[in-house]
Amino acid sequence: MQLLAIIRKELLLLCRDLHGLLLLFVMPLVFILIMSLAMKSDFDRRSGVQLDVLVADLEHSSITQKMLDKLAQNEQFKLIKTEDLDDGVDVEQAIKKDKFSFLITVAEHAFTERAEGVAVADVLVAPATSPAMTQLLLAALMYAAAEQNMQLSLKALQEYSPELEGLSIVPDNAKQNESLISTRYAFSAKEVTEAPTSVQQNVPAWLVFSMFFVVIPLANTLINERQLGTFRRIQTIPVASWKLIAGKIIPYFFINQIQVVLMLIVGVTLVPLLGGDRLTLGNSIPGLVLISTALSVAALGYAMLIAVVSRTTEQATTMGGAGNIILAAIGGIMVPAFVMPEFMQAFAVVSPMSWGLQGFLDILLRGGGIAEVYPEAGSLFLLGAAMLGLALLLLHRHSEI
Repeated sequence: MQLLAIIRKELLLLCRDLHGLLLLFVMPLVFILIMSLAMKSDFDRRSGVQLDVLVADLEHSSITQKMLDKLAQNEQFKLIKTEDLDDGVDVEQAIKKDKFSFLITVAEHAFTERAEGVAVADVLVAPATSPAMTQLLLAALMYAAAEQNMQLSLKALQEYSPELEGLSIVPDNAKQNESLISTRYAFSAKEVTEAPTSVQQNVPAWLVFSMFFVVIPLANTLINERQLGTFRRIQTIPVASWKLIAGKIIPYFFINQIQVVLMLIVGVTLVPLLGGDRLTLGNSIPGLVLISTALSVAALGYAMLIAVVSRTTEQATTMGGAGNIILAAIGGIMVPAFVMPEFMQAFAVVSPMSWGLQGFLDILLRGGGIAEVYPEAGSLFLLGAAMLGLALLLLHRHSEI
Protein backbone atom coordinates (compact mmCIF):
# COMPACT_ATOMS: atom_id res chain seq x y z
CA MET A 1 0.00 0.00 0.00
CA GLN A 2 2.89 2.37 0.72
CA LEU A 3 4.28 1.84 -2.78
CA LEU A 4 0.89 2.45 -4.39
CA ALA A 5 0.46 5.65 -2.38
CA ILE A 6 3.86 6.94 -3.50
CA ILE A 7 3.05 6.09 -7.13
CA ARG A 8 -0.29 7.88 -6.86
CA LYS A 9 1.40 10.97 -5.37
CA GLU A 10 3.99 11.01 -8.16
CA LEU A 11 1.29 10.75 -10.85
CA LEU A 12 -0.60 13.68 -9.34
CA LEU A 13 2.56 15.80 -9.29
CA LEU A 14 3.33 14.84 -12.87
CA CYS A 15 -0.17 15.71 -14.07
CA ARG A 16 0.22 19.17 -12.53
CA ASP A 17 3.57 19.71 -14.26
CA LEU A 18 2.43 20.96 -17.67
CA HIS A 19 5.91 22.05 -18.74
CA GLY A 20 7.33 18.64 -17.88
CA LEU A 21 4.67 16.87 -19.94
CA LEU A 22 5.29 19.19 -22.89
CA LEU A 23 9.01 18.44 -22.64
CA LEU A 24 8.41 14.69 -22.66
CA PHE A 25 5.89 14.52 -25.48
CA VAL A 26 5.75 17.66 -27.62
CA MET A 27 9.51 18.22 -27.94
CA PRO A 28 10.35 14.78 -29.43
CA LEU A 29 7.28 14.91 -31.69
CA VAL A 30 8.43 18.25 -33.12
CA PHE A 31 11.99 16.95 -33.55
CA ILE A 32 10.78 13.86 -35.40
CA LEU A 33 8.59 15.84 -37.77
CA ILE A 34 11.21 18.49 -38.52
CA MET A 35 14.18 16.14 -38.93
CA SER A 36 12.32 13.46 -40.89
CA LEU A 37 11.03 16.00 -43.39
CA ALA A 38 14.22 18.05 -43.52
CA MET A 39 16.38 14.98 -44.12
CA LYS A 40 14.05 13.41 -46.66
CA SER A 41 16.54 14.59 -49.26
CA ASP A 42 20.04 13.33 -48.70
CA PHE A 43 22.56 15.16 -46.53
CA ASP A 44 25.55 12.84 -46.46
CA ARG A 45 26.38 13.42 -50.13
CA ARG A 46 27.00 17.07 -49.36
CA SER A 47 28.97 16.27 -46.22
CA GLY A 48 31.86 14.74 -48.17
CA VAL A 49 31.77 11.53 -46.15
CA GLN A 50 33.49 8.59 -47.84
CA LEU A 51 31.55 5.33 -47.76
CA ASP A 52 33.23 1.93 -47.47
CA VAL A 53 32.36 -0.42 -50.34
CA LEU A 54 33.24 -4.11 -50.15
CA VAL A 55 34.13 -5.70 -53.50
CA ALA A 56 34.09 -9.42 -54.27
CA ASP A 57 35.49 -9.85 -57.79
CA LEU A 58 34.80 -13.46 -58.77
CA GLU A 59 36.03 -13.07 -62.34
CA HIS A 60 39.42 -11.48 -61.63
CA SER A 61 39.87 -10.31 -65.22
CA SER A 62 41.42 -7.16 -66.64
CA ILE A 63 37.95 -6.05 -67.75
CA THR A 64 36.42 -6.23 -64.28
CA GLN A 65 39.50 -4.51 -62.86
CA LYS A 66 39.05 -1.62 -65.28
CA MET A 67 35.41 -1.39 -64.27
CA LEU A 68 36.34 -1.21 -60.57
CA ASP A 69 39.13 1.27 -61.26
CA LYS A 70 36.59 3.50 -62.99
CA LEU A 71 34.32 3.29 -59.94
CA ALA A 72 37.24 4.01 -57.60
CA GLN A 73 37.75 7.35 -59.34
CA ASN A 74 34.65 8.56 -57.48
CA GLU A 75 36.04 9.97 -54.23
CA GLN A 76 32.72 9.32 -52.50
CA PHE A 77 33.51 5.60 -52.30
CA LYS A 78 36.39 3.68 -50.78
CA LEU A 79 36.71 0.21 -52.35
CA ILE A 80 37.83 -2.63 -50.07
CA LYS A 81 38.47 -6.11 -51.43
CA THR A 82 36.85 -8.93 -49.48
CA GLU A 83 40.09 -10.94 -49.60
CA ASP A 84 41.72 -8.18 -47.54
CA LEU A 85 39.34 -8.81 -44.64
CA ASP A 86 40.12 -11.12 -41.74
CA ASP A 87 39.35 -14.79 -42.26
CA GLY A 88 35.94 -15.88 -41.09
CA VAL A 89 34.22 -12.53 -41.70
CA ASP A 90 30.68 -13.00 -42.99
CA VAL A 91 30.50 -10.16 -45.50
CA GLU A 92 26.72 -10.18 -45.86
CA GLN A 93 26.30 -10.01 -42.07
CA ALA A 94 28.83 -7.17 -41.98
CA ILE A 95 26.69 -5.29 -44.49
CA LYS A 96 23.50 -6.05 -42.55
CA LYS A 97 25.12 -4.60 -39.40
CA ASP A 98 26.19 -1.43 -41.29
CA LYS A 99 29.90 -2.08 -40.89
CA PHE A 100 30.17 -1.31 -44.61
CA SER A 101 27.79 0.63 -46.87
CA PHE A 102 27.75 -1.67 -49.91
CA LEU A 103 28.85 -5.08 -51.11
CA ILE A 104 29.54 -5.36 -54.84
CA THR A 105 29.77 -8.93 -56.08
CA VAL A 106 31.11 -9.19 -59.64
CA ALA A 107 29.84 -12.35 -61.31
CA GLU A 108 32.28 -15.17 -62.10
CA HIS A 109 31.77 -14.73 -65.86
CA ALA A 110 30.70 -11.12 -65.71
CA PHE A 111 31.77 -10.24 -69.25
CA THR A 112 33.39 -13.29 -70.83
CA GLU A 113 30.35 -15.60 -70.84
CA ARG A 114 27.53 -13.30 -69.75
CA ALA A 115 24.10 -14.36 -70.93
CA GLU A 116 21.59 -11.81 -72.17
CA GLY A 117 19.77 -10.15 -69.28
CA VAL A 118 22.17 -11.51 -66.64
CA ALA A 119 23.69 -8.89 -64.33
CA VAL A 120 27.41 -8.17 -64.41
CA ALA A 121 27.43 -7.27 -60.73
CA ASP A 122 25.13 -7.57 -57.72
CA VAL A 123 24.97 -4.74 -55.16
CA LEU A 124 23.91 -5.40 -51.57
CA VAL A 125 22.97 -2.16 -49.78
CA ALA A 126 23.42 -1.74 -46.02
CA PRO A 127 20.33 -0.75 -44.00
CA ALA A 128 21.52 2.70 -42.92
CA THR A 129 22.76 3.75 -46.38
CA SER A 130 20.65 6.55 -47.76
CA PRO A 131 18.69 6.16 -51.03
CA ALA A 132 20.55 9.07 -52.63
CA MET A 133 23.96 7.52 -51.94
CA THR A 134 22.64 4.21 -53.25
CA GLN A 135 21.55 5.83 -56.49
CA LEU A 136 24.92 7.54 -56.79
CA LEU A 137 26.83 4.27 -56.46
CA LEU A 138 24.48 2.40 -58.81
CA ALA A 139 24.81 5.12 -61.44
CA ALA A 140 28.62 5.15 -61.20
CA LEU A 141 28.86 1.36 -61.28
CA MET A 142 26.35 1.08 -64.14
CA TYR A 143 28.33 3.60 -66.19
CA ALA A 144 31.61 1.73 -65.54
CA ALA A 145 30.05 -1.63 -66.40
CA ALA A 146 28.36 -0.29 -69.54
CA GLU A 147 31.64 1.24 -70.72
CA GLN A 148 33.49 -2.07 -70.39
CA ASN A 149 30.62 -4.00 -71.96
CA MET A 150 30.55 -1.70 -74.99
CA GLN A 151 34.32 -1.73 -75.33
CA LEU A 152 34.19 -5.53 -75.30
CA SER A 153 31.52 -5.48 -78.02
CA LEU A 154 33.55 -2.96 -80.03
CA LYS A 155 36.63 -5.15 -79.79
CA ALA A 156 34.65 -8.07 -81.23
CA LEU A 157 33.42 -5.88 -84.10
CA GLN A 158 36.92 -4.64 -84.85
CA GLU A 159 38.05 -8.21 -85.50
CA TYR A 160 35.64 -8.31 -88.45
CA SER A 161 35.88 -4.65 -89.48
CA PRO A 162 39.42 -3.29 -89.14
CA GLU A 163 38.25 0.18 -90.21
CA LEU A 164 36.65 0.52 -86.78
CA GLU A 165 40.10 0.45 -85.20
CA GLY A 166 40.56 3.40 -82.84
CA LEU A 167 36.85 4.07 -82.48
CA SER A 168 35.86 4.96 -78.91
CA ILE A 169 32.38 4.49 -77.53
CA VAL A 170 31.10 6.32 -74.48
CA PRO A 171 28.07 4.74 -72.80
CA ASP A 172 25.00 6.78 -72.05
CA ASN A 173 22.59 6.42 -69.17
CA ALA A 174 19.91 4.68 -71.15
CA LYS A 175 17.70 2.18 -69.39
CA GLN A 176 19.10 -0.62 -71.51
CA ASN A 177 22.16 -0.56 -69.24
CA GLU A 178 20.14 -1.11 -66.06
CA SER A 179 20.15 -4.88 -66.55
CA LEU A 180 23.92 -4.85 -66.01
CA ILE A 181 23.46 -4.29 -62.26
CA SER A 182 21.16 -6.08 -59.80
CA THR A 183 20.36 -4.58 -56.42
CA ARG A 184 19.42 -6.08 -53.06
CA TYR A 185 18.81 -4.46 -49.67
CA ALA A 186 20.00 -5.83 -46.34
CA PHE A 187 17.06 -3.95 -44.83
CA SER A 188 14.45 -6.66 -44.22
CA ALA A 189 11.08 -5.72 -42.82
CA LYS A 190 7.76 -7.40 -43.45
CA GLU A 191 6.49 -6.82 -46.96
CA VAL A 192 9.16 -4.19 -47.58
CA THR A 193 11.92 -4.58 -50.15
CA GLU A 194 12.85 -0.94 -50.72
CA ALA A 195 15.67 0.93 -49.08
CA PRO A 196 14.95 2.51 -45.69
CA THR A 197 14.37 6.25 -45.54
CA SER A 198 15.32 9.09 -43.21
CA VAL A 199 12.28 8.49 -41.02
CA GLN A 200 13.59 4.99 -40.19
CA GLN A 201 16.64 6.63 -38.67
CA ASN A 202 15.21 9.83 -37.20
CA VAL A 203 12.28 8.36 -35.28
CA PRO A 204 14.38 5.99 -33.13
CA ALA A 205 17.09 8.65 -32.68
CA TRP A 206 14.81 11.31 -31.26
CA LEU A 207 12.77 8.72 -29.40
CA VAL A 208 15.90 7.69 -27.49
CA PHE A 209 16.69 11.35 -26.84
CA SER A 210 13.23 12.06 -25.47
CA MET A 211 13.22 9.06 -23.11
CA PHE A 212 16.28 10.42 -21.28
CA PHE A 213 14.56 13.75 -20.68
CA VAL A 214 12.53 12.25 -17.84
CA VAL A 215 15.51 13.42 -15.77
CA ILE A 216 14.16 16.98 -15.60
CA PRO A 217 10.58 16.44 -14.29
CA LEU A 218 11.67 13.54 -12.05
CA ALA A 219 14.56 15.49 -10.52
CA ASN A 220 12.45 18.62 -10.08
CA THR A 221 9.73 16.81 -8.14
CA LEU A 222 12.25 15.14 -5.80
CA ILE A 223 14.14 18.38 -5.18
CA ASN A 224 10.93 20.34 -4.58
CA GLU A 225 9.88 17.74 -2.04
CA ARG A 226 13.21 18.14 -0.26
CA GLN A 227 12.97 21.94 -0.27
CA LEU A 228 9.36 21.96 0.97
CA GLY A 229 10.05 19.36 3.66
CA THR A 230 7.68 16.83 2.09
CA PHE A 231 10.45 14.30 1.61
CA ARG A 232 11.55 14.62 5.24
CA ARG A 233 7.98 14.03 6.43
CA ILE A 234 7.70 10.94 4.22
CA GLN A 235 10.91 9.63 5.79
CA THR A 236 9.35 9.85 9.27
CA ILE A 237 7.03 7.08 8.13
CA PRO A 238 8.62 3.62 8.34
CA VAL A 239 9.08 3.22 4.58
CA ALA A 240 12.05 1.58 2.86
CA SER A 241 14.27 3.72 0.59
CA TRP A 242 13.74 1.33 -2.31
CA LYS A 243 10.01 1.98 -2.12
CA LEU A 244 10.62 5.72 -2.40
CA ILE A 245 12.69 5.18 -5.53
CA ALA A 246 10.34 2.57 -7.01
CA GLY A 247 7.34 4.78 -6.35
CA LYS A 248 8.96 7.59 -8.26
CA ILE A 249 10.33 5.69 -11.25
CA ILE A 250 7.37 3.40 -11.98
CA PRO A 251 5.13 6.26 -13.25
CA TYR A 252 7.97 7.52 -15.43
CA PHE A 253 8.57 4.02 -16.76
CA PHE A 254 5.04 4.01 -18.12
CA ILE A 255 5.57 7.57 -19.41
CA ASN A 256 8.57 6.25 -21.36
CA GLN A 257 6.52 3.46 -22.90
CA ILE A 258 3.80 5.92 -23.87
CA GLN A 259 6.52 8.01 -25.53
CA VAL A 260 7.66 4.97 -27.53
CA VAL A 261 4.14 4.12 -28.73
CA LEU A 262 3.30 7.75 -29.53
CA MET A 263 6.49 8.42 -31.49
CA LEU A 264 6.12 5.20 -33.49
CA ILE A 265 2.52 6.13 -34.31
CA VAL A 266 3.72 9.55 -35.46
CA GLY A 267 6.27 7.91 -37.75
CA VAL A 268 3.70 5.51 -39.18
CA THR A 269 0.79 7.93 -39.64
CA LEU A 270 1.56 11.64 -39.26
CA VAL A 271 4.90 11.91 -41.08
CA PRO A 272 3.47 10.39 -44.32
CA LEU A 273 0.50 12.77 -44.14
CA LEU A 274 2.93 15.72 -44.15
CA GLY A 275 4.76 14.45 -47.20
CA GLY A 276 7.44 12.35 -45.54
CA ASP A 277 8.09 8.63 -45.73
CA ARG A 278 6.28 6.02 -43.68
CA LEU A 279 8.01 4.34 -40.75
CA THR A 280 8.20 0.54 -40.99
CA LEU A 281 8.17 -1.25 -37.64
CA GLY A 282 10.34 -4.22 -38.55
CA ASN A 283 9.64 -7.86 -37.81
CA SER A 284 9.76 -8.13 -34.02
CA ILE A 285 7.36 -6.42 -31.61
CA PRO A 286 8.92 -8.39 -28.67
CA GLY A 287 12.29 -7.00 -29.71
CA LEU A 288 10.90 -3.46 -29.61
CA VAL A 289 9.42 -4.11 -26.15
CA LEU A 290 12.75 -5.46 -24.88
CA ILE A 291 14.89 -2.57 -26.10
CA SER A 292 12.37 0.08 -25.01
CA THR A 293 12.18 -1.49 -21.53
CA ALA A 294 15.96 -1.68 -21.21
CA LEU A 295 16.40 1.88 -22.43
CA SER A 296 13.79 3.10 -19.97
CA VAL A 297 15.62 1.41 -17.08
CA ALA A 298 18.87 3.11 -18.10
CA ALA A 299 17.16 6.50 -18.54
CA LEU A 300 15.42 6.24 -15.17
CA GLY A 301 18.62 5.17 -13.43
CA TYR A 302 20.39 8.19 -14.91
CA ALA A 303 17.49 10.48 -13.97
CA MET A 304 17.28 9.19 -10.40
CA LEU A 305 21.01 9.57 -9.85
CA ILE A 306 20.89 13.19 -11.09
CA ALA A 307 17.86 13.82 -8.85
CA VAL A 308 19.62 12.51 -5.75
CA VAL A 309 22.93 14.32 -6.22
CA SER A 310 21.41 17.67 -7.27
CA ARG A 311 20.60 20.24 -4.58
CA THR A 312 18.48 22.67 -6.59
CA THR A 313 16.16 22.45 -9.58
CA GLU A 314 18.52 24.72 -11.54
CA GLN A 315 21.37 22.34 -10.85
CA ALA A 316 19.31 19.32 -11.90
CA THR A 317 18.11 21.04 -15.08
CA THR A 318 21.65 22.05 -16.01
CA MET A 319 23.23 18.68 -15.23
CA GLY A 320 20.40 16.64 -16.74
CA GLY A 321 19.83 18.79 -19.83
CA ALA A 322 23.48 19.34 -20.63
CA GLY A 323 24.27 15.68 -19.95
CA ASN A 324 21.52 14.59 -22.34
CA ILE A 325 22.77 16.89 -25.09
CA ILE A 326 26.36 15.65 -24.70
CA LEU A 327 25.28 11.99 -24.69
CA ALA A 328 23.11 12.62 -27.76
CA ALA A 329 25.88 14.47 -29.61
CA ILE A 330 28.48 11.74 -29.13
CA GLY A 331 25.97 8.89 -29.41
CA GLY A 332 24.87 9.47 -33.00
CA ILE A 333 21.51 11.04 -32.15
CA MET A 334 22.03 14.56 -33.44
CA VAL A 335 24.53 13.59 -36.14
CA PRO A 336 24.53 10.04 -37.58
CA ALA A 337 27.63 8.15 -36.46
CA PHE A 338 28.74 7.29 -40.00
CA VAL A 339 29.14 11.02 -40.77
CA MET A 340 31.54 11.45 -37.82
CA PRO A 341 35.32 11.08 -38.06
CA GLU A 342 36.62 7.63 -37.19
CA PHE A 343 37.88 8.58 -33.74
CA MET A 344 34.43 9.97 -32.83
CA GLN A 345 32.71 6.85 -34.18
CA ALA A 346 34.84 4.78 -31.79
CA PHE A 347 34.04 7.20 -28.95
CA ALA A 348 30.28 6.99 -29.61
CA VAL A 349 30.03 3.61 -27.87
CA VAL A 350 30.46 5.26 -24.46
CA SER A 351 27.01 6.83 -24.74
CA PRO A 352 24.06 4.69 -23.56
CA MET A 353 21.95 6.60 -26.08
CA SER A 354 24.08 4.97 -28.79
CA TRP A 355 23.26 1.52 -27.35
CA GLY A 356 19.56 2.28 -27.36
CA LEU A 357 19.68 3.74 -30.87
CA GLN A 358 21.51 0.71 -32.24
CA GLY A 359 18.96 -1.55 -30.57
CA PHE A 360 16.06 0.26 -32.23
CA LEU A 361 17.89 0.26 -35.57
CA ASP A 362 18.46 -3.49 -35.23
CA ILE A 363 14.67 -3.87 -35.20
CA LEU A 364 13.48 -1.06 -37.47
CA LEU A 365 16.30 -1.08 -40.04
CA ARG A 366 17.92 -4.48 -39.97
CA GLY A 367 14.92 -6.75 -39.49
CA GLY A 368 16.34 -8.16 -36.23
CA GLY A 369 14.61 -9.62 -33.20
CA ILE A 370 15.27 -10.32 -29.53
CA ALA A 371 18.54 -12.13 -30.23
CA GLU A 372 19.90 -9.13 -32.17
CA VAL A 373 19.06 -6.53 -29.49
CA TYR A 374 20.06 -8.69 -26.52
CA PRO A 375 23.63 -7.25 -26.23
CA GLU A 376 22.42 -3.62 -26.20
CA ALA A 377 19.47 -4.43 -23.94
CA GLY A 378 21.70 -6.29 -21.48
CA SER A 379 24.15 -3.39 -21.31
CA LEU A 380 21.34 -0.90 -20.72
CA PHE A 381 19.81 -3.04 -17.97
CA LEU A 382 23.18 -3.33 -16.21
CA LEU A 383 23.88 0.39 -16.47
CA GLY A 384 20.42 1.30 -15.23
CA ALA A 385 20.64 -1.12 -12.30
CA ALA A 386 24.06 0.24 -11.33
CA MET A 387 22.87 3.86 -11.34
CA LEU A 388 19.67 3.01 -9.46
CA GLY A 389 21.73 1.11 -6.88
CA LEU A 390 24.04 4.10 -6.44
CA ALA A 391 21.05 6.45 -6.15
CA LEU A 392 19.50 4.17 -3.52
CA LEU A 393 22.77 4.14 -1.55
CA LEU A 394 23.08 7.92 -1.64
CA LEU A 395 19.43 8.38 -0.70
CA HIS A 396 19.87 6.02 2.28
CA ARG A 397 22.92 7.98 3.46
CA HIS A 398 21.05 11.28 3.17
CA SER A 399 18.21 9.90 5.27
CA GLU A 400 20.67 9.05 8.04
CA ILE A 401 22.09 12.57 8.21
